[in-house]
Amino acid sequence: MPPEAAIQKWKKPAWRARIAQLLRFGAVGVTCLGLSAAVLVGLHALARINYLLAYVASFVTGNITGYLLNARFTFAVRTVSRLGAARYMLVNALLLGVNTSALDFLVERMHMWYLAAAVLLGALNTPVSFLAQRFITYRTSVRRGAQNI
Repeated sequence: MPPEAAIQKWKKPAWRARIAQLLRFGAVGVTCLGLSAAVLVGLHALARINYLLAYVASFVTGNITGYLLNARFTFAVRTVSRLGAARYMLVNALLLGVNTSALDFLVERMHMWYLAAAVLLGALNTPVSFLAQRFITYRTSVRRGAQNI
């Protein structure tokens, strides 16, 4: 067996690396979803803030945490930057607009409990957010060939 073939045999196939990356993204997402849900419940149920305003605050809190965790843990970015943070927040601002409208629809028209609707939207949002973050926010690390990508 040529040396290159032996080396390739020990490397992870690309699809395994992508699955591992998606799993790490999911773990960060679950962590941020828990944090966001705690902020949402705290602001709405305890502080009596309107659920839509509380949702915006919880979304921002979860996303700032998500940016920092995903940069290090999911996409192996060595440093976080203002440009990366700006791209992350831009993607999430678009997702926030769509999700806030969807939350309003689910709660007001479908009579769904606000917390269940927020969790449902978080689950539906994960694959869309993963692709957007991978190709928009963390694109420089993808081009440079980060080790786990």
